[in-house]
Amino acid sequence: MHQRSEAKARRAAAKLPVSLFDTSDLPSPERFVAWRESIGVFLEVGLVRPGDEERYDAWAESYLIDDLMLSRCAASATKFDRRPLRVAHDSIDHYMIQVLVDGTIDMALGRHALSFPTGQVILFDLADVMDTVNSSFDLVSVIVPRRRLAPLLARPDSLNGAAVDPESATGRLVATYLLSLYQSAPQLSAAEASAAATALVELIALAFNGVGRPGGDATGGDLPEALAKAELLRVQGFIKAHLVAPDLGPDMIAAALGVSRARLYRLFAPIGGIAEYIREQRLRRCLTDLVSAKQAHRQVAEIAYAWGFSDPTHFARAFKQRFGRTPSEVRRAATPLARRDRPSLDPRVGDRLHEDWLAGLG
Repeated sequence: MHQRSEAKARRAAAKLPVSLFDTSDLPSPERFVAWRESIGVFLEVGLVRPGDEERYDAWAESYLIDDLMLSRCAASATKFDRRPLRVAHDSIDHYMIQVLVDGTIDMALGRHALSFPTGQVILFDLADVMDTVNSSFDLVSVIVPRRRLAPLLARPDSLNGAAVDPESATGRLVATYLLSLYQSAPQLSAAEASAAATALVELIALAFNGVGRPGGDATGGDLPEALAKAELLRVQGFIKAHLVAPDLGPDMIAAALGVSRARLYRLFAPIGGIAEYIREQRLRRCLTDLVSAKQAHRQVAEIAYAWGFSDPTHFARAFKQRFGRTPSEVRRAATPLARRDRPSLDPRVGDRLHEDWLAGLG
């Protein structure tokens, strides 16, 4: 790989913080284990076929650009997952945007099966589940804190698996800019990197505000629809800030925001209804508390009540339906996840700075 052969020289010349991970100096059977341990900071990593570890290879070159993490990454065929327990435990609430330089990605998203060819520009929401299979791949990615990108997005919570047409004007702009930014990263000063990061975030928002729901139709872009999206975002923000309120519901929201109940029902109809949205947000908060070591002293019923569930039986049924396990099962299974005593990587693979950056972004 040409880029790989240049990575050490680029790192030596870089003005920005840089991290380099490379398995080439490890014996073949050890390469996948090292890669799984490193990427395991936010994704579950698996082999696509038994025996692939004998031929596995991976490398990644990452830069901290303002508060974004920009990476060039290539690896053998890999399965990547991000399950509800991991989402709740690590609190990594970022977007990951990838330009697929080479290879393909297949993604399971609810009832939809999505396939992304070479050249595709894809957004993954790390606050949501992820279920993908990558062929041997080469990609450039950027991880953006949610607080920085979400305010610019029309549908900040509905873009997991969204892709920009690489032949569209905005698709070409994002892909070209990301690749160019990676190439230029070693020469950028901190001030230049900050300006470049701002431009990139705005360009990503421009591109993904023009795509449809993953697996669905395009959204269009007329003014009434844009206003409705902005209004929906405002209501969603209010709901998230008042989940502990026992009377949270259409009446309370309508009175607080000056929106009619009928308007609220219309706004939330495309995403399953306002009651379902409130329940989903409360279930996510309960999941976070159930896997948190800091909340281990609290009873399951206490956590449920704190987030608005007054009936323990109803809560347990809703929780299992959503996450596939009872609250007690989730709490027991979460114990190993709470430990951060991961063994050190073999120094032959380089450093693990990218892991610390990912945990600290935003």
